[in-house]
Amino acid sequence: MTCKRFGPVLACLALPALLLAVAAPAFARSDEISFSPLDETRYDVSRESVVQLLCSEGDSPRLHLSRAVALAYRPDGADFDILLATRHGVTGQNGFRQCRVRGVPAEQGEIMAVSAGEPDPRDTSQFSQDWAILVTRGRLPDSLPRLRVLASTGQAEGRLTFLRRPVEQAPCDLPDAPDYLTDPSLILHDCDRRPGLSGTPLVTQIGDEPYVVALHVGHYLVLDGDRREYGVARRVSDDFLDALNTVLVQAEIARR
Repeated sequence: MTCKRFGPVLACLALPALLLAVAAPAFARSDEISFSPLDETRYDVSRESVVQLLCSEGDSPRLHLSRAVALAYRPDGADFDILLATRHGVTGQNGFRQCRVRGVPAEQGEIMAVSAGEPDPRDTSQFSQDWAILVTRGRLPDSLPRLRVLASTGQAEGRLTFLRRPVEQAPCDLPDAPDYLTDPSLILHDCDRRPGLSGTPLVTQIGDEPYVVALHVGHYLVLDGDRREYGVARRVSDDFLDALNTVLVQAEIARR
């Protein structure tokens, strides 16, 4: 579902997943990969791609804090940025919240359009399709790094970088979990799980390039004798890739 903001109101319309060509490939795919954390140089640069989102509902003064990561996709010459965030971070009781990027003027950081995953009615997990693509009103500072995304399948092996900004964060291990928690669309990790970190990307390095492979969405707490806690990240999915491509195509059409 894609929603555009007209004044204070979000108008929503369903858009087909258009698989049209854009200026650069919108993603990478891999069926088999052993994840590698970012080296020190890539880490220091890439973590600056993470921004904080401040969201509100109606006239309420309450602000909801979450994270998003700037993506390296936009039509040439476009005056906006595309961010990847969690659906639950930008959604309230009455639909999408009014959100902006913290620390930049509204003419740059206000969120003007949202395309969010639709929860699968057969999936009882609270993390079903928990992603959202956000379009900003203006272009964020050029100093902000923009990252590519990688869709991967199969067993999650190796370690991933948790781009927690500005705090230093060691690479995440990917622990084995009980069978009843196994979900191919999720990656379980052992990095920080405190409130407010939803939307933090988990990133791998391929060659010299960092790729976002999953987005932190929450945690599981297991009490079956021993207390165990797992961070939960949603993988970049085919549905997300289709939605990203649609956003890019629609933006390109709107510029013509």
